Order: sequence, then C-alpha cells, then structure tokens
Amino acid sequence: MLKCLKDNHLDEIDIVCFNQFCTEFRLNCFKCLKYGRIHHDHFKDVEKISTLITYIENKNQECDNFIEELNKYVESVNQTFSSLKMGIRFKYSLQKEQLVNLNSQQINDYLNQSLKLIEKKQLITTIILEQTKKLNDIFNNLYGELQLSQFNYYQIDENSKILSKELFYQGYQLYWNDKYDQAIELFEQSILKNPYNHQSLWCKGACLRFLGKYEDAIIWVDKALAIDSKDVDYLYEKSVCLRNQKKYQDAIVQIDLALSINSKHVNSLHEKCQCLRNLNKYEDAIIWIEKALAIDPKNVNSLYAKSLCLRLLNKYEKAIASLDKALAIDPKHVSSLHEKGESLRQLKRYNESLQLLNKALSINQNHTFSLISKGDCLTDLKKYKEALICYEKSLTIDPNDQYVKNKIERTKLLI
Repeated sequence: MLKCLKDNHLDEIDIVCFNQFCTEFRLNCFKCLKYGRIHHDHFKDVEKISTLITYIENKNQECDNFIEELNKYVESVNQTFSSLKMGIRFKYSLQKEQLVNLNSQQINDYLNQSLKLIEKKQLITTIILEQTKKLNDIFNNLYGELQLSQFNYYQIDENSKILSKELFYQGYQLYWNDKYDQAIELFEQSILKNPYNHQSLWCKGACLRFLGKYEDAIIWVDKALAIDSKDVDYLYEKSVCLRNQKKYQDAIVQIDLALSINSKHVNSLHEKCQCLRNLNKYEDAIIWIEKALAIDPKNVNSLYAKSLCLRLLNKYEKAIASLDKALAIDPKHVSSLHEKGESLRQLKRYNESLQLLNKALSINQNHTFSLISKGDCLTDLKKYKEALICYEKSLTIDPNDQYVKNKIERTKLLI
C-alpha cells in the first residue's frame, strides 16, 4: 500500500522495475507510466508490484546460496590449515602414555625431528602471516567495493530490539523444554523484529538440528556467525550439524576455530573427541576428552565418551572404571548403564551385563542400544527366542535399521 512519491501523485504504487541498468526511480504508479517517459526502453523488465515479494524471496535464496558457496571456499582453506595443525601436533607433540610404547630408535627419530622444528617455526610463521595479511586486505577491499557499511534499508527502533529479546527468551525456554517447533515460531517473530538478533538466529538453527534438519540448521547458524564470528557456542553448534552429516573433517575445522578462541570450552573439547572417534582415531579422541575432564572432572558425558573410546580399544576394565565414575555422579545415566553393560558382555560377565541393561531399559524402555546389547547378551547365552524379542522391539523404534534386520534374520536361523 505504498504511495507514489513522484510529482506528488500520491496514488498507490502499481509497478516495479527490475532492469539492472535502470536509473529511474523503480517504484511507480499508473500515472507515472501514462504521463512520464520512464522505463520505455526496458519495459519488458517492468512488473506488477505484487511480484516484489517473490523477487525478494528469490534474491534471499540467491544470497544464501552465494554465501554458502563462499563458505565452501573458506572451509576448504580451514580444512587444509586444520590438517597442517593436526599433523604438527601428532608429529611433534609426544604424550607420556605414547612414550612408553616407543623403542630407542623411535625416540631418537622423534628427537631429531622435534629439534628440526625449531628452525622451521619462523619460516612457517612468516609465510602464514604474510598470506593472512593478503587475504584480510582482499576481504577489506571487497567490503569497501560492495559498500557494505553504507546500506540503510531500515532502522530498528529500540522497542523492536527489546521485543526481539523478549521473544528470544520465551523461545529459549521452549527450546530447553524440547518444544522445538513452538520455539522456532517465537524465534522467527524475534528475527522479524530484529534481523540482527544473533541469539535467535543461532537458537533457531539449534532447534532445526534437534529436528534432524541439519542443512537448514547450518544456514541459520551461519547467519548468526556472520554477525558474531567468534561465538564459540555458534561454532560448536555448526560442528555438531556437520558431524551429524558425517562431515567429520569439516566439523573439526569449526571446533578448532572455537578452541582457538576458548581452549577450555568443554563442549567443543567433547565434540572434537566425538569427531575423532567417528574417524576411528580412538587414542587421539581420548587425548581431547582428557582435556575436557581436566576442566570438568565430573562431567558425565565426558566420562561416558572416554569409556566408549576405551571399549573400542578393547580396554574393557578401564572403560568400566570410567563408567563407574559417571554412574557415581548420575546413577540413572542410561548411556553409561548401557555402555557398562556392553563392556561386561565383552568380558563374558553376562549376568552382570543383563542386570545393567535391564536397569537402563527400566529408565528408557525404547533405548535401542540397550535393547540390541541385551539381545546380543542373550544370544551369547544361546537364549535365541528372548534375544529375538529384543531385536524386534528395537526394529519397531527404528524400522530402517539394517544392522538390526540382519541380526533378526541370523537369530531366526539359530532358532
């Protein structure tokens, strides 16, 4: 319902011009066309005002796609840089636990290589500093060329900012109560009031992640990072989305950025352990989860993560010791109960294993991992009919689990 500003017409605007090279005012009423000589040489680019919303939506998508394309270039550099850092760490940083497994020749090689690093450090630092400065200069020049600091399409008044914050806090409460769809509605209202409310942008992304919409989640988290690129929670959130997409190296790049800002961010340390574990680098994963435990030794999730890596290294007794610490803090931690039950099963302590798995299932009867481990335990005891019941119940929770389908087929053959 905009009014035409040209020649005091004061009629409602009817048309809009989308011609790239047009120098006329782009929004006009019918009188402008009737009595003025405007847009005549590119009239094919003039549309009804009702097309403006579609145009804006298309441009928003085009902008998001362009930013995503730029992100890929930067992430490629970050990934290469992350590989360089990890390579340096693994080659020149030797843990005491690793030292005891080396022979004299290996230790001699380590000393030779570590001493050579002294002369290489200055060269590496100089090269990276020079290239970083060049890249920063390029970004600053592009920022100026696009006049990104000069646009003022709209002003956000203080009342809108206050209301945006209030809507964020309401949505955040719903987010903590696992009401993600309802929370998203409030975050969207908050963003409409203030498009620069990065907390609402981030938390909308977090909600989408919990709903399993990882690609959409990354789009919104990226919008938050565009406003505050050094927020470790936003970087952590993006890494979790990438890990859930099985993009483990990309996730590590984000985690390394977060840890370069805050080396004691426990969630990021824990997340790096998760990524390394998914890459089957269990010993490396333990190094990072130990760093998290050094900061928060009573973090149940970190103790559980450590035990999982230890079990995958077939160190069942050590895994159980870590789980006992976790269960002393939270006796009802289902994942720890399951993990201890699985470690006991590997040690062929079947009765103790079943006791713990039943306890886990009494807390969460739909915990698929506990159902599968209980079925495996019963299979080891040759109680195939009872095992089949566990597997079939697990399949009702996740009907697409091919791993469980295979177990069911094998168990039926045994019966």
